[in-house]
Amino acid sequence: MQITRFVSFVAAIASIALFAASASVFAAQDSPCDRHCLVDMMKQYLAALVKHDPSAVPLSEEIKFTENTANIPVGRGLWVTASSGPLDFQIYAADPVAQQVACLAMMQENGDQNVLLGARLKIIDGKIIEAEHLAVRNDDLSEHGLAGLQKPRPGLVEDVPPSERIQRWELLRIGRTYYEALTKEDGTLAPFADECARHENGMITAGTTPAKPKEKSAPELDPEREKVLKALEALGPDVRKCSGQISTAAFTYISEIRNRRVEIADVQKGLVVGFSMFSHDSTVKEYETKLPDGEVIKRPSYQGTFNLPAMHICKIRQGKIYEIEAIGFALPYGTKSGWE
Repeated sequence: MQITRFVSFVAAIASIALFAASASVFAAQDSPCDRHCLVDMMKQYLAALVKHDPSAVPLSEEIKFTENTANIPVGRGLWVTASSGPLDFQIYAADPVAQQVACLAMMQENGDQNVLLGARLKIIDGKIIEAEHLAVRNDDLSEHGLAGLQKPRPGLVEDVPPSERIQRWELLRIGRTYYEALTKEDGTLAPFADECARHENGMITAGTTPAKPKEKSAPELDPEREKVLKALEALGPDVRKCSGQISTAAFTYISEIRNRRVEIADVQKGLVVGFSMFSHDSTVKEYETKLPDGEVIKRPSYQGTFNLPAMHICKIRQGKIYEIEAIGFALPYGTKSGWE
């Protein structure tokens, strides 16, 4: 009888120990991913793409996956075509609060074809519940753009010194002002640093004056066009700055920026990542720019009816936007993002 009770007691202790161990493992599995864990998850994901093996990463049974706005099964798209990468151009932003991580990385597909991948993952209970790809291919990457995608700009990968880091909510707030500045044609609505530079698909689009093309024999400009160009010179170097360029109203052809998902803020790196859908309805035929002397000149607006899914990474230091790395490509007008 005593032996039986002893055996029962030992069995009970063993059961409690086993339950405790199981609970500990379960808790570990459910614990949030920190920044290092999130970045590692993204790197594992990119490696799995190249291996064409979705089972190499922990995917939720309820995962939602899009590539270039199309909701397709995991295992299709880049899962089929990716052949190598990431190459030297890699930027990661991880947000432990949102349990999301994003990357912008140069990959290759179908052998040696370049593809610039903007990706986002969302993690719940250690599994990927959302995966999003924006893949910019050779048709959208000029030789000039590819030259700017050999290595990331230092500011986009450097840590912000601990004493200079700002809170996550403030990073998100500043990141959202970029879209407000664009839609309201007012560069002062976002805190751009004077040194701010924006690259799009690798090309410098603001912040640094591109090299002048070689002189070519060409017909003279018509008087009206020549007048506009001379008038713009009066704006000085500010016209090339992130703020000044927006304030010229050059982006009035953007009719709307929808589905603005500014959700990822990396406090350690000072990065904010936004995914959005730019809409261009081609109704604006011209726009007005006010010169310092008060004169207003009219300029033809960019024409084209299309949508442009985009990803923007902003580097924020001391409350100002210093670097912007963006990607985007044209899709038919009215296309949805897949994440409405």
